Amino acid sequence: ELSLAEAQALAKKANPSLGLTQEKLYQTELLIDKAWSMYKPQWTATGTYTHHNTGMDLTYPDPNSFGMTAEDCGVYWNPDLGFCFTSSQTQTIQKQDSFGLSSHISQPIVLARAFSSIKNAYRAFDLAKINAENAEEYLLYSLEVAYYGALTTRKFLDIADNAVSLRKEHLKAAQAKFDVGETPKITLLSAEISLNRAEQDQKSAQNSLALAKEVIQLLIGQRRSFTLVAPAPPEKPAGDLQQLIDQALAKRRDIAASRMNLGIADELKREAWYRFLPSLIATGNLRVADVKGFTDEYVTWNVGLALTIPLYDGGLRYAYLDEARSKIREATLLIEQTRQNVISEIRQLWMKLEMAEGNLSKSRRSAELAREQVQLARASFDAGVSTHLEVQEANSLLFVSEIGEAQEELNYHLAILRLVKATTMFSQGASLNTPRSLPSGQNQRPRPSSSALPYGF
Repeated sequence: ELSLAEAQALAKKANPSLGLTQEKLYQTELLIDKAWSMYKPQWTATGTYTHHNTGMDLTYPDPNSFGMTAEDCGVYWNPDLGFCFTSSQTQTIQKQDSFGLSSHISQPIVLARAFSSIKNAYRAFDLAKINAENAEEYLLYSLEVAYYGALTTRKFLDIADNAVSLRKEHLKAAQAKFDVGETPKITLLSAEISLNRAEQDQKSAQNSLALAKEVIQLLIGQRRSFTLVAPAPPEKPAGDLQQLIDQALAKRRDIAASRMNLGIADELKREAWYRFLPSLIATGNLRVADVKGFTDEYVTWNVGLALTIPLYDGGLRYAYLDEARSKIREATLLIEQTRQNVISEIRQLWMKLEMAEGNLSKSRRSAELAREQVQLARASFDAGVSTHLEVQEANSLLFVSEIGEAQEELNYHLAILRLVKATTMFSQGASLNTPRSLPSGQNQRPRPSSSALPYGF
């Protein structure tokens, strides 16, 4: 036995679409780390090997010879430079094969645009969580639809089994009357044809039930044999239409997502203004070489500050400002459009629920009358008052009436489910028109893949 609650637990655990949604959510969470990296230190190290066409050495006099006079120096005296070349030293400036190591570190001190990136990364993650929660509820709702559809298909099979039994009884009665000569053979053949058609309907119902279970297996992510356990029928939501509308406007995730879109657009506008501000970066460099060079040191380093002032960028900053203002207007309109769509959706679902409730009442009454008609027709046929055609017509009408009753009951239950879910859940086919979440171009937002509702409900 597989109850609806157990099926939903299995779907949450094993359905691949929810796993994909969680991976998308994790990827969006990484946008926060990427945004924070803009304000964290950046440290790089580079090792080099260079082969020059020739080496370079610098020869210079010994500093001790600077104190000599021309008489002491003799022929090594240089009157232009004023020192004696009695001895010299050689300094390697460039080796023909040289190795080196350099390292660079930078730390932003003032970088206003980074704050916008960080804020929008958090908003993008919150938006992704809304979509993930909605995807999970949408999957569970799809499973509910499939489960109730499978239960209705099982009712169809029960109705088809009952139709076969009725036609077998009628065929047996027709055979007895034919044997004693009360009815012609055409009556017997007609009863047999009616039984064959009922058995075809029975086989179709069996196949439909197998297909319905296949849909459930797909949604729970497991292939296993099971029998259906009828859950308690869904209850009609409490409250009137206006209360449901107010509840939907307060809890619908697409409205919450639209408000987040507006917050992202506002932050994009601030980010555009931040482009006018200077940036200040602290830098440090370390260099290790295999020659001392002019500094007479193998290791050299320096630290500094880099102040960048944007003066003119061809009007790009103003274009970003105009784009941000347009996105704010777009997000504001999207909020109003979503509100109107939600109100209209709740009204339509409310009317469909009332229509389904009325249709169910009528179909139940029709099924009751059809059952009474079958009993009367069989009794009249057994008494020889009515013909077999009246019995067949009554049996066919009962089959159609019971199928209609089961279908209308399913429609009523699904109308309740859809109205209840519509107060929080939005269709995954709806577009949220999410603006660019990060100024650095990291604008990916997880869009969980939608699965079609089984049976087209």
